[in-house]
Amino acid sequence: MPDRRHDADIMYRLLVQGVTDYAIYMLCPDGTVANWNVGAQRATGYAADEIVGHNFACFYTPEDRAAGLPERGLRTARQDGRFEAEGWRLRKDGSRFWAHVVIDAIHDDDGRFIGFAKVTRDRTEGRANTLKLDSALDNLDLAMSNMAQGLCLIDGDERIVLANQRMHEMLALPGSEPLSGAGIRAVLSEALGETAALLFLRDHLRPDLDLQAPAMSEIVHQEQVLSVTTRRLAAGGWVSTFADVTERRRFENQIRHLAQHDPLTDLANRATLQHALTETLASEAWGNCAVFHIDLDRFKPINDTFGHAIGDQLLQEVARRLQRTVRAQDVIARLGGDGFALILRPVDPLRLPDTARQLLEVLNQPYTVKKLPIRIGASIGIAVPALGERDPDILLRNADLALSDAKNEGRNRYSFYDSAMGESAAARASLEADLNRAVERREFVLHYQPIVRARTGATIGFEALLRWPQPDGRAMSPADFVPVAEEAGLMLEIGAWILVEACREAATWPAHLTVAVNVSATQLRSGLFIDAVERALAASGLPPHRLEIEITETAVLQNRELALSLLQRLRALGVMIALDDFGTGYSSLSFVHTFPLTRLKIDRSFVRGLGLDPQSTAIVRAIIGLSRSLGLAVTAEGVETEEQRRLLAKERGLDLQGYLLGRPERVARLPHRLEPGLERRRPARRVASPEDGAAKVEDHPEAA
Repeated sequence: MPDRRHDADIMYRLLVQGVTDYAIYMLCPDGTVANWNVGAQRATGYAADEIVGHNFACFYTPEDRAAGLPERGLRTARQDGRFEAEGWRLRKDGSRFWAHVVIDAIHDDDGRFIGFAKVTRDRTEGRANTLKLDSALDNLDLAMSNMAQGLCLIDGDERIVLANQRMHEMLALPGSEPLSGAGIRAVLSEALGETAALLFLRDHLRPDLDLQAPAMSEIVHQEQVLSVTTRRLAAGGWVSTFADVTERRRFENQIRHLAQHDPLTDLANRATLQHALTETLASEAWGNCAVFHIDLDRFKPINDTFGHAIGDQLLQEVARRLQRTVRAQDVIARLGGDGFALILRPVDPLRLPDTARQLLEVLNQPYTVKKLPIRIGASIGIAVPALGERDPDILLRNADLALSDAKNEGRNRYSFYDSAMGESAAARASLEADLNRAVERREFVLHYQPIVRARTGATIGFEALLRWPQPDGRAMSPADFVPVAEEAGLMLEIGAWILVEACREAATWPAHLTVAVNVSATQLRSGLFIDAVERALAASGLPPHRLEIEITETAVLQNRELALSLLQRLRALGVMIALDDFGTGYSSLSFVHTFPLTRLKIDRSFVRGLGLDPQSTAIVRAIIGLSRSLGLAVTAEGVETEEQRRLLAKERGLDLQGYLLGRPERVARLPHRLEPGLERRRPARRVASPEDGAAKVEDHPEAA
């Protein structure tokens, strides 16, 4: 008997654990998760070893936890034996799902309470369908409640037997005399006109009308639309119902309009533009059109500075100016953001430059939004169909490539597409593919440039600089591939490898040497960045104070609050933080005051002017003085001449970096810069994985 009981327990456990559509798990009396099945992992994303031992309240939203819902559910189940409810629950990744939950109190054979059994089912899709259905029914009820209905019973002689009051109101008939006995033709002629009356008689009052299939039609009178349904009666005659569907038709037209237009500007949307271009290219005049892709210049700063309300009104004014400028047969569309497109048809190719200049002039005129004077510009890309080319996607892509060329050439201008732009786009796509392979194969290497004390010349550390060796032996400059890697979303993975590799190498150096690693805006926006730093330090054994993270104002400004939080956490770890290119940003002093910096790096543009430009000398001395007063270390970048070093060596506590002091080198060539007599202890090599976070090295002109 015990064996059978044991076998039954095993079969029950296997059954529960094998269920995938339901989350089934046991809770201890205090709500701690005691076990976990496959369905629970599938529903929440937590593996068993991640959740067993934790309180089930972690699945509730913060608002529900604050309201005490988890405890209330356990109380109800304990008191009543069962608790059942629906509500939002949280997955491991933070996303929400609508859950149907049943909690049963569990007692042993002796009646002793031992915990709870909890069954959770993901009903997100079902709830969404229910809400959609409820919404549709609500809309239908709203439409029906506003419908004017009329009922009319007509005999075989086409005379009205019975008509309700709504028939009077709907047809706006004079007086309130009953319609009984009146001819339906005369009534409808008076209300809707002779033509409508004759059509009704022809289509509805037919002796051969199928008893099972009613006649239906619509009568349009002035701005009113009546839907008429007539059924033939077996005993003779007909019954007609009149429904005023004016509002419904107006609503349908509005929905159709919204589906085809941008809700902010009421211009055509991308789908309508695509449809119009497809029709144009399919017509006989396919070659007599042009596409303009317009992007506003300086719109983002306006939107960020004055807010989205001002930005939206500015976009609406841009749309009005475009509508006043182009012809009625042309198509104007908003593509989203501050992007617009035009289809000009028909068009004289020789007139396209004039049209582009006219549009630029119109869009360049000052704007006044809520009494704020605003000036923006625009860039325009122009494409015309090539011989035999009728693909709308290709024409739109060509206009987009021409727009990119206009922006690259300085903005506030127009560019025509030519085949070289397509070749450039193909080259960029090829570079992106090569970068993906390079990331997968770990083809990158790090070079290290020394940082030395100004007065003693002693090396105090190195800055890690990213290099990508090419098959021909050259190393591609980061300036050529890092922007592409950023756009392709590869810098997080590349940055993770840089952190791991730089820390691993630095751990083999003498204990007084540091390593500096630049990070990008992408990393400072990623919640994985701190984890990447911690893993790199842990894997290498490098003390945190020997790692220096370099940031720029540009990277921080994209999300100042998040960047500040991340950098404060880094400092709490003991990692040093340097502000690169100091003196070139418009808010540098604010950064120094707000961010937990340990070092300022004087931009090379000021170092270059030492001994030549009194202003550069004054700025360098001011930065050094500011750093001393704030207790920050200072590095002068771009030291390339003995005169620059001589002048900087006069300053106390200054560090130097530049070609004069050492070019970036492979790690194999660094021992001559390390302390003599110390052997390099190389730990086991560890290759970064995509989960290692992200980091970015920004290249310097001196590190070519």
